[in-house]
This record gives sequence, C-alpha cells and structure tokens, in this order.
Amino acid sequence: MRFSKTRDCLIARTGALTTLTVCLLVASCGGGGGGSGSNNFSNGGSTIAQQVAACEATLPQLQTTGLASNEASVIVDAGPCAYGVPFGSPQGTAPSVFIVGAANAPYTSVTVCIHGTSTCQTIDHVLVDTGSFGLRLMSSVLNSNMALPAVQVSGAPLFECAQFAAGYLWGAVRSADIKIGGPSNVGELASGVNIEVIGDASAGTAPTACSNTGPALNDVASFFANGVLGVGLFVNDCATGTTCQAALLSTPLYYNCPSSGNCAAVDTPSANQVSDPVASFAVDKTGVVLELPPIASATGAQNVYGTLVFGIDSAAGNNSIPNSANVYVADGLGDFSASVTSAGPYPASVETCANSFIDSGSNGLFLPTSAIPTLPADSNGWFTPSTTENMDLVVTGAAMAITGLPSNQSPAIALTIANADSTLFPANGGNNTAFNDLGGTASAGGSCDTGPSGSETPSNASAGIDVGLPFFYGRPVFVANENVETTGVSFKGTNYVLPFWAF
Repeated sequence: MRFSKTRDCLIARTGALTTLTVCLLVASCGGGGGGSGSNNFSNGGSTIAQQVAACEATLPQLQTTGLASNEASVIVDAGPCAYGVPFGSPQGTAPSVFIVGAANAPYTSVTVCIHGTSTCQTIDHVLVDTGSFGLRLMSSVLNSNMALPAVQVSGAPLFECAQFAAGYLWGAVRSADIKIGGPSNVGELASGVNIEVIGDASAGTAPTACSNTGPALNDVASFFANGVLGVGLFVNDCATGTTCQAALLSTPLYYNCPSSGNCAAVDTPSANQVSDPVASFAVDKTGVVLELPPIASATGAQNVYGTLVFGIDSAAGNNSIPNSANVYVADGLGDFSASVTSAGPYPASVETCANSFIDSGSNGLFLPTSAIPTLPADSNGWFTPSTTENMDLVVTGAAMAITGLPSNQSPAIALTIANADSTLFPANGGNNTAFNDLGGTASAGGSCDTGPSGSETPSNASAGIDVGLPFFYGRPVFVANENVETTGVSFKGTNYVLPFWAF
C-alpha cells in the first residue's frame, strides 16, 4: 500500500510466501490534504504528548451513528497527527507536531484490549488495507497500561520484520483482543489474536537482514498512520498450515532475539504468526466489503466517509454480493490478469499484466511504464497529462472464474487520470484528500509479466497494474478471505471456496 503525495515505491512481494502480498505507504511531503508541517500545536501543552492531543482534537471524527454491529466507519482524510520532521522538509528542520497530510488513505478505528480483561484502548487512524494481512499498531500510540503479552516461539519472545515497499516495520508480536465496528467500536470481537507492535522497546535494534530491506517506518511520522488493519485475501503472513520457514525467504519475517541486535531467524507456525483479526470473528469472518461514495468533482473532495462491512453473504444481510457484480478468483499471491486500453490522448500498449491486484492501501492507479508509455509523469512519478486521460481497465480472474461472463473477462471499467500537480493537489487550497483520478507510474517500471497466472517469482512479481483506492469510489468491493474455503459463498449458481474479489 502507498498513499502519500510524494512516493517512490511499488508493491513488494516475498515470492516464497504463497499467500503474502504486502505493501506500505511512503512518506508524504505535507502540503496538501491538510498536512502542512507549519501547523503549530505548541499551545496545546508543554509536552509532546499534550501537543499531539491538541492536534488530534482538530481532526474530523468518524461517523458511527447508525452503524450495524458488523460495520465500521471509514474516513479518507489527511491522516493522524505525528511528531517529527515532515517528509520533504529542508535539511535542518526542527521536529514538530503536524498532521501527516495523506491522500487517498482510508482510515478506521480499532479497540485493542489486554486479552480477557476490560483494559482497552481505541486507536484512530488505522489504515484499512486490502493488500496485507493482520493488525500492526505503533507502540508510540499505545498507553502505558497496555502491556500486551508476548507471543513466543521456541520458548522466547517473537519479533517480526514486516517488509513493505517503502521500507520495513520492526516490532514485537503480541497477543490481544481486538474489537471493531458497531456504534461503540465493540461490534465484532477477535479474541486472542496476534498483532505486531511496531517500534516496541523490547524489540531493540532490527537485525541487518531486516534493516537492509529499506528505511525504518517505525513511527507515525514516517508511516503516515497509527497502524494498519490488513484485511486482504489471506489470513496469515505465510500460507496457512506452514511454518513460515526462514530458509525459504530471501529476508526472513520472524526472529528470536536473545539481546538487542543479536537476532536469529526462526520458523514460525501459523498459530504464532500475525493474522487478520476479521478471520477470528465468530460469524462475519469470511471477508470484508469496503464501501466508499463516488467522488463528484474531478478535482477531488475533502474528508470522505465510507463503511467497512465485515462478512460476506452472512446473516447480517448487509453484505450480500449484488447480482450486478462479478467474482474474480485470485491466484496464490493474490493476483489476477488485467490490461488497460486508452480512450484518451495517450495510446496504451494493451499488454496483459498477470501480476495485477486490487489494493485499498495504494492511493492511486499505478501502471507499469509500458502500459501507456507516453503518459507524462513528474519527478515523483505522479501522472501529469495535459488533458485528462480516459482509459478502460479489463480484469480477468487468475483461475478464469468470472461469474456469468463466458469470455472470462470483465466489462470495460472506465477510469480516468488527471494531472496530479496542476489539477488535483492544488485544488481547494491543497486540502482535498480523496481523488478518483489520481495515478502514477509503478516504481518497478518496465513491462508486465505476461506469463501464466501464478507463475510469479521474486524477480518478476513486482510488475502489474496496482488498482488502488480510486477504483473503490462509487462501487462496493468485496474481499473474500481464506475462510471461504470451509464455508463457501454461493453466488449465481457457483459455490466459491477460494479467496476472491467481487465488484
């Protein structure tokens, strides 16, 4: 996932993990979206914590009135408050408290509790990400009384290096009860699930194998969120039933650390891995539906509200796949094939991209450079067409399973890309936060891999069309996780028992 206005990365994948698709945001330049480092919250108190609290008091609140027990409010706004130096600031800029200034970032709140107790804390501005799996929270936002118990492997505490496109998260794996949704954020309960506490003091220094993967994103200022709720197609970091074997990974995920900086990779069973809390709900555990309204203005909107619905076709009745939708089965890496055709002034190459994916954590429509080769971009990779580029996206399921479509491909889905620098980011005084026509170049560049779906390797799996948050505006997107393998979802005469998208 990535969603800042200055970005330099694309999805990163660990090819040895048959169920892992992870990506993360990169730093924002502040500026638009209400995220200027010039905000001064020093009058909120003498301590940094008091200044952050004063900043947080200025942020829009989630709309929780009228929510069903399996619904959580979502907002696309400028993000949380952070202490640090805003990305892109001149060298020597002093740290301050500021709003991070995200664009196309869908946030929700989660309540984390010490397992089996009433000691709880609600964390706001947790990114909703359909491209990763599991809950990860910044240690800096947890209260001092939230002493979550450590998860152990081989008799020692477990730590994780979560590798994302912009860098890495290093933290401790801990167990907690997670409550999400409903009018009071207690609608759904995941009891005793494993989460990552990013930057946890007990984690010490990240091992070299981890830190070599990129810059550390272990604080709110660099991560642009208080945490991330991964609600993708899969349940764990590694394939369910496997031990996440370190020897099979170019960079191991899990470690035991007898002392700071002295860590050894460790094989980790599924029961000890970080996992998607939704998969541990009692009933509504087969996936999620992310619903965002259409964006009426071509220059975007400010503070857009939506809903994250838990479960698919469950008894709640508010998560049934509409008859007008189609189902798209993904491959073992969570991908499918897709292509774009151009109806605008810049011709498309119409190549098939077998490693494409849908990801609410990506803030734009990101295309390999060969897809529309002449589409201009700025130095940060954001597209800057002289006139709006109109294009059609066509999606095919990895398993060629698309309900009701004998051609095994979706209808043409109309999408647009506007000039990020002159049209989108300056609009509304730079305060708009939601854009349905924001796009950029896939940092991996090059051509798409056109091999058979499921053939991805670490060397070719970064190429593909990253169908980010602009795609979600105006259409409910269903993300069915691995739990459908045991329950199945019946739709248009087919019982689906594989992870899928539907829209």
